[in-house]
Amino acid sequence: MSAARFTNSGFADLDRQLARLAQGLPEATVRQALHEGAALIVEEARRLVPYATGNLHDSIAVTDDRDARLYGKVNGSGFSVYVGPVGSTEDGDAFYAQFIEFGTRYMGAQPFMRPALASKRPDAERLILSRLGASVLAAAK
Repeated sequence: MSAARFTNSGFADLDRQLARLAQGLPEATVRQALHEGAALIVEEARRLVPYATGNLHDSIAVTDDRDARLYGKVNGSGFSVYVGPVGSTEDGDAFYAQFIEFGTRYMGAQPFMRPALASKRPDAERLILSRLGASVLAAAK
């Protein structure tokens, strides 16, 4: 009976690469990817929003979850961004965004955020995954 011999090499390099990946992606990389994906939704929402004074249009933005806490729009785990009308603009607060989006008993809804999310979410997800994937591959080298 003959004996088989096996040699291994390259495992030290693999261990180093896996250790780098285990440290996770830098927070700035994740936030940048989320912002780039969310920007697609912002662009579509701004295109769809009814334009009267431009106040609501200009208030639609991407906000870090750190800032979104002010608006009560953060899930509390991991990274997230808030996309929608935020804060106030030079001309005043766009508090009425919800009335435009959902309507009132006196006026019909003119949705802009929900359709923007529905139409651009797949593109945003693909962009985010692409950016994060590229970062993972770069970290593995």
